[in-house]
Amino acid sequence: MTALRQFTFRGLMTESERALWRTDSLPAYYRSPVCQLLDDGRQYHLWEVSHARLMQQVARGAHPVGQALALRATSLSLIHRRGLFDYLRNHGVHGKVREGLFEAFYGPIDYRAAVLTEHRQFVLAASSGYCSDVLVGSIHDGDGARLIEHYARLYRDYFEVFGFFVTAERTGEADVARALKPIMLRRRTDVARLRDTILAPPRHGHLSGRRSHHLAAAAA
Repeated sequence: MTALRQFTFRGLMTESERALWRTDSLPAYYRSPVCQLLDDGRQYHLWEVSHARLMQQVARGAHPVGQALALRATSLSLIHRRGLFDYLRNHGVHGKVREGLFEAFYGPIDYRAAVLTEHRQFVLAASSGYCSDVLVGSIHDGDGARLIEHYARLYRDYFEVFGFFVTAERTGEADVARALKPIMLRRRTDVARLRDTILAPPRHGHLSGRRSHHLAAAAA
C-alpha cells in the first residue's frame, strides 16, 4: 500500500492553484464554477483567502494521517456548502418555489441578495472542493477519495428529500411533508453514520490495508 504523503501549507496551496489552472482536466461538474472563478479577479482573490484558511487547518496535521483526516473533513464541509445550489441546479427550481427555499435558508432578506450570496458561496466551495479532491489523491488517500465520492452522492440524495420536504411545508402540502419526513430522517442518519466512518481515527495510528477493506464496505 502506498504510504500517505504530507504537504506543507505552501505545498497545499501550490497544488490547489495548479489544479484549478489545468482547465482542460476539469470534470464536467466543476468546469463551470471554476471557469467563472478564474475569469473574475475579485472572486479569485476571495477564493485565495477562503481556501488559505481551509488549507491552514489541513497543514496543522502533525502527521500524515492527521492531515489526511483534516482534508477529509474539509471535503465534507465543502459538499455541505454546495448543497442548496446543487439542488436548485439539479431540479431546475424557479419562481415562487425557489424564493420560498431561499427564505427558508436565509430568512426574510432581499431575495436577489440571497441568490448572489449563495451563488458566490457555491463557486468558492466548488472550486475548493475540486482542489480537495485533487489533494486527497495527491496524498495517496485512496480510501478517502472513494468514501468522499460516495458521501457526495448520499448527501445529494438526502438534500433532495430535504428540499422537497421544505417546499411541501411552505406550500401547505401537509400530507406530502408528513410522508417525506421519515425518509428525510433516515437519509440524514445514513449521512451522519458515513461521516463518522470517514472521519474516525484509525485504530493503529495509520490507514492500513486492513482498514481499507472495512472503509470500502461502509461505502458499498
